[in-house]
Amino acid sequence: MLHIPIYKFDPVTYNETIVTMVNLCNQYGLSHLPVVEKGIYRGMVRYDDLVAIENKQDILQQHSHLLEKIYLSDKMNWTETLALMMRNEANIIGVLDLSGSYIGIRLLDDILNLISEKDFINQNGYVLVIKKRTTDFSISQVAQIIESDGGKVLGILVNETGQDTEVEVKIQTEDINEIIQTFRRYDYQIISQMEEDRHLQELKEHSDFLRRYLEMGEQ
Repeated sequence: MLHIPIYKFDPVTYNETIVTMVNLCNQYGLSHLPVVEKGIYRGMVRYDDLVAIENKQDILQQHSHLLEKIYLSDKMNWTETLALMMRNEANIIGVLDLSGSYIGIRLLDDILNLISEKDFINQNGYVLVIKKRTTDFSISQVAQIIESDGGKVLGILVNETGQDTEVEVKIQTEDINEIIQTFRRYDYQIISQMEEDRHLQELKEHSDFLRRYLEMGEQ
C-alpha cells in the first residue's frame, strides 16, 4: 500500500464568510474546503459554488445546502482515494478517523507523485481497461480475479461515469487471456488491452494533464 500523507488543516465553520473562503481557496489553489461545525464533520464546500454566491458577505450557514457529503477514511488505499477525488473533481478532501472525527486533509498531488514513482509506471506489464455497472463494481473483486489467475496487480485507476465504472488496471502476468476470460465470466466488459511498452507514454501524458490541472488551480 502506498503511504498517502495526511496534513493538518484548519477546517472552516458555518460562521465563515463566503469572501474569506473564496480568498482561502484562491490563495492555496483548492477545489474544496472541509467544514466542521461544533466538532462534527459536515462535508466539503466547493470553490465553484462559493464563487457563484452573489453576496460574498454571507456566512456559510446561509448556504449549508451546498455542502457535499464526501470524505476519506484514513484507512483508504490509494486507488479508492484517487477514485473519490477524480469522481468529485477535487484536489483536496477531508480525512476522518475510525470514530468519524476530522483529522486533516489529503491532496491529489501526493497521490499522483506516488503513482509516478511506483509499480504502476515503472514495471512492465499489461494494461487492461474494463467496465461494469457501478452498483456491481468492486475493486476487491477486480484484484481477486487477477490474483486467482496467477496475476499481480501493479496499479488500478478508477473512473466512475454515471451508471458505469471504468477501470484501468496494470497487470503482471504470463497469461493475460485467462484473466480476460475470467473478467468476462463475471460480466465485465473488456474495453481494451495493450502491453505496457505501447501504453507507457499515454499514462505519462495523462499524469501530466492532471498535474497541469493542479497548477492551474494554484494560479
